[in-house]
Amino acid sequence: MKINFNETEESIEIKDGLKKQYLLMNISLLFTLVNSVLFPLFVLDTKQMEWMGFIWIILGVFSIVLFTYQILKKTASEKLKLSEISSLIEKQVFGRKWLSLKLKNGKLRDLMEIKKESDIEEAKELFKNIGIQIS
Repeated sequence: MKINFNETEESIEIKDGLKKQYLLMNISLLFTLVNSVLFPLFVLDTKQMEWMGFIWIILGVFSIVLFTYQILKKTASEKLKLSEISSLIEKQVFGRKWLSLKLKNGKLRDLMEIKKESDIEEAKELFKNIGIQIS
């Protein structure tokens, strides 16, 4: 992953391929949602509808929740102005450290490719030097 600070534009550029991942995930969630509506209506008969229909309803609801979360709470922007960034957040999930940028509009920009401890410290130092709060 490459994080570059552009001093003239006062922005950071993140090149990690997250935009493609989010696009593919959203397309997959939409296909799952469409399939969870169409499959029970056109393929299942009444005997199968009792238990298979329930599974497809759960899949559909799960797809709606994840798709809504992706749209409302996450961003994959590759170029962010410093005025848009609120803070750098460090989380620990299953023993692994995870960095995200919290934006002023309430969305999060995950820094997925930063995995090693040395890369995490380097990223923290970069954002500290830029003047972004670390929490």
